[in-house]
Amino acid sequence: MTVGTDHALWFARMAERLPDGVLVLRRAEDRELRVAYANRAITWLGTSTLYELLDGSALARWRSACEDALSLDRELQVSLPLPDCTERHATVVPLDPMTVAVQLRADLVSEVSSRFDLLFSQNVHGVFVARLDEPFHWPADEATQDARLDYAFDHLRVTAVNDAMCRQFEKTREELVGTPARARWWLEPQRWRDQMRLLYSQGHTHLSVAAPKGDGRTFDVEGEYVCTYDAEGRITGYYGIQRDISIRRTAVKELETSRERLELAIVGADLGVWEVDLPNQRVWFDGRFLARFGYDAADQWRSFEWWRSLFHPDDLPEAQRTLDAHLRGLEPLFRLEFRMRTASGDWLWVQSTGRIPKEQPQRILGVSVDITERRALQERVARSERLAALGTMAAGVGHEINNPLTFVVLTLSLMERALATLPADSTTSEAFGALIQRARYGADRISAVVRDLQTVARPATSGSAVTNPVPVVERCLQIADHQVRHRAHVICDFGPTPSVQCSEDRLVQVFLILIINAAQAIPDGQADKHWIRISTSTSSDGRVAIEISDNGAGIPPEDIGHVFEPFFTTKRGADGTGLGLSICRGIIASLGGEIELDSAPGRGSRFRVLLPAAATLEPRPTPPAPALSSVRRVLVIDDEPMLGVLVKSVLDGIEVTTETCAKAALARLAAGESYDRILCDMMMPELSGIDFYERVDEALRPHIVFITGASFTERVREFLARVPNRLLLKPFDSTSLATALAD
Repeated sequence: MTVGTDHALWFARMAERLPDGVLVLRRAEDRELRVAYANRAITWLGTSTLYELLDGSALARWRSACEDALSLDRELQVSLPLPDCTERHATVVPLDPMTVAVQLRADLVSEVSSRFDLLFSQNVHGVFVARLDEPFHWPADEATQDARLDYAFDHLRVTAVNDAMCRQFEKTREELVGTPARARWWLEPQRWRDQMRLLYSQGHTHLSVAAPKGDGRTFDVEGEYVCTYDAEGRITGYYGIQRDISIRRTAVKELETSRERLELAIVGADLGVWEVDLPNQRVWFDGRFLARFGYDAADQWRSFEWWRSLFHPDDLPEAQRTLDAHLRGLEPLFRLEFRMRTASGDWLWVQSTGRIPKEQPQRILGVSVDITERRALQERVARSERLAALGTMAAGVGHEINNPLTFVVLTLSLMERALATLPADSTTSEAFGALIQRARYGADRISAVVRDLQTVARPATSGSAVTNPVPVVERCLQIADHQVRHRAHVICDFGPTPSVQCSEDRLVQVFLILIINAAQAIPDGQADKHWIRISTSTSSDGRVAIEISDNGAGIPPEDIGHVFEPFFTTKRGADGTGLGLSICRGIIASLGGEIELDSAPGRGSRFRVLLPAAATLEPRPTPPAPALSSVRRVLVIDDEPMLGVLVKSVLDGIEVTTETCAKAALARLAAGESYDRILCDMMMPELSGIDFYERVDEALRPHIVFITGASFTERVREFLARVPNRLLLKPFDSTSLATALAD
């Protein structure tokens, strides 16, 4: 062989693993066969030659077998003698016109099916030989090279493959042997030409390619390929050994895809990655994590003490306990929420999660995420829930106050009636009259406080009415008085102002938020130096204009565009939820209005609310005094016995029957008792006012007047909006009672 050394190296890779003896014999110029290679299983050769070891008859049998294989160009199964006078089954395989391989079987019963399957059956990689129909010299000029490649594409045929090669191509040996290159590379002929041009030019090559299976599919292989030559130096074909690396390459691609997904997840979730080196007491942080907190991203390895210094002092003991528990195996993860110091000295909330890898017990790998906004949101939601609970409690407390307050108010009405019977010039009468007025004033104050509390606590009603905004502003000032009076004095300028078509509750929400915000922008103390100005007027385009301004801290320019966003706040501590102005803008927009803001640090803020004016209504005539001439019998249903007693006292001259249970009242009506009016409380145990209404005879329903301490549930609100019956709010006096019962 012209490249015998390469051939021997290739053959050595294949043959050294075999337990059988393998020889490569080369026909020399004198036509004698010379040993070109022997594997390690040929222990009897040493440095001798076949001519030295074999006698004449034995040597003749070797020559005959080799010459026959070369002339017939096919493998032969023979029995060959060895120097120890034993016979071994042998397979003689022609490799090219000048070279044969001889495999001497260790046992004498082996069956063989093909030459390379015999020689390399134990090789896990694919091994093949391809031969040209006609050998050719490889030219130097590119044009002739192209012609040679055109010929080889159809005339370079597979002549031998091992089992591993068949498995790679998913074909049988019969399907592969004899096929030309075109059978596999018909989809990508140019790629085949480029690879073969390299192989023919160099004589051997190492390639990593996507090999076609012939049906359009490909698989990734990596291998060594070597040209074979004849005695004239012409290329006769090539042989190769290749391994299927599809699984490995697929694994690499999947690993790369997983890495990209992980990076995307880390970036998308804004995670910071860290690693603790326990033996060396140091911590590695990824650059993004360091940069986010203002630290130098170039210095990623930091000392353990530096890491500890980032923890808030109050959080450090819990961090140490959590870390110790994980290191001792008591917790599967190191998971902690703590405050972390930034380079600027601020504290941000961070959630860190890490664990010790199973195979690397000296490391802790983890991720951290900035949860400052989430913690702030949780605190705001918790505060909102507390406010909602406080509102529910306020409504209930108001109901419980209004019941006894009704007793007080009705008792005062009875005392006034009794006092009117005394002589007008009586000193006692005058003194008692003054006491009654003071008590009534106190009762009115309590009633106003409860009413204001319920106005703020209950949800805004969906209905609307024509509402004068000036009294609403005055009521809001009363409600917010405790917030305002220690901070600023109030300047009111109420000009001619149209009414607004909306519920009073919604206006209370808007103005109360704006007034309290103005107060909270002013520090406590020195109320004489700070002011809150409230003015109402009609704008140039006829809309309602309400301005609430202050000379407080003002709002920075960079925050002006965000103050109406939900949960954005410029306040610190427990004062700010970030919802007030967002709620204001939502209510005002739903009413077809707008809100304007003018503010600057140190100059204060001015909020201007513009709302459409309601249509002008004709003034209503003053209603006449209530007439009870047709009311003779009244049934009072209330779970407070004292209320029935007082109503009976106030309704002098009218027969009043009282019941503390709606079931008992229904029994009376079912027994045939008749009443001109039925006073029924909305909220009672067992049967409520709604339940009573639904069970009573329809003919009696128009005569029912409902009374309530204004503890409205959603069911009560929907019911009262649906029925036409009158509603009497507690606390009520004798005049309000008479009006409710009048025709």
